[in-house]
Amino acid sequence: MAFTANSLSNLPVTSGALFFVDSGSNRASDGNAGRDPNVPMATIDAAVARCTANNGDIIVVMPGHDENPTSSITMDVAGVWIYGLGWGASRPTITFGALAATLSITAASCRVSNLLFDLGTVATTVTDCFNITGADVIIEDCETIPHATSQFTNIMTTTTAANRLTLRGNRFRGLGAASGTSGLVLVGCDDLDMHDNEVSGGFSTGAVTQTTAAARVSIYNNRLVNHSAFYALDVTDTTTGLIMNNLIGSGAAFAATLDVGATWPVQNFVVDVADGTVTGAVIPKTAAS
Repeated sequence: MAFTANSLSNLPVTSGALFFVDSGSNRASDGNAGRDPNVPMATIDAAVARCTANNGDIIVVMPGHDENPTSSITMDVAGVWIYGLGWGASRPTITFGALAATLSITAASCRVSNLLFDLGTVATTVTDCFNITGADVIIEDCETIPHATSQFTNIMTTTTAANRLTLRGNRFRGLGAASGTSGLVLVGCDDLDMHDNEVSGGFSTGAVTQTTAAARVSIYNNRLVNHSAFYALDVTDTTTGLIMNNLIGSGAAFAATLDVGATWPVQNFVVDVADGTVTGAVIPKTAAS
């Protein structure tokens, strides 16, 4: 398909450069400059290398793009936005083909939007879909799809440097029966803003597990499900902030589905039975006086 200026008129406005990636183009090559959508680059990682730090550069990944990297895609240039076009199955698709392959975000102020991470055709267990060490990162409108027999061991792992992380509108799914370790492993993450996400699967640790304390987290309006008998949401005892309006299900006993640490919990509905015989109840049960 030939792209015209009119067909791309709704791209984000930026003072930086636009780089185009499209594996479906017969002219795609990482040797291209990537500035023309009709002469695009072939891979996202190569496009990142063309960007300038904190310049407002955007990598536009075209509908139908499909790449199967056996090594990591590394966002090591600060302030870069990977912007996927398309919807449903036409979204740009990343299928990691090796255990250690991941989307590694090491630079600050990076953003990833509207990508599909699909293991549906690869029977390979992958350690992490996302590995985030940079601060001020945004992940939005992305989705993971597991294979029938394999999945991401952890859908996301961070370090304590990943402060001010924003997760919004994502659908992070693992297998319901065959457990991964965790959905999201949040190591620290001061000022986390996590809202309107789905995290679901059978996790042997938790759907969302925080392993190091953080300050001022905001976790709200999420749908968190762990089909295994472990926490759906578990933050450390000294984490502060607000956990509000989340819908939570787990195969664990009622009191072991949600651990709010030292945060303020508001109207979180929890259910521990999946057969429809009970409905969600607010936890903790005792209201403030």
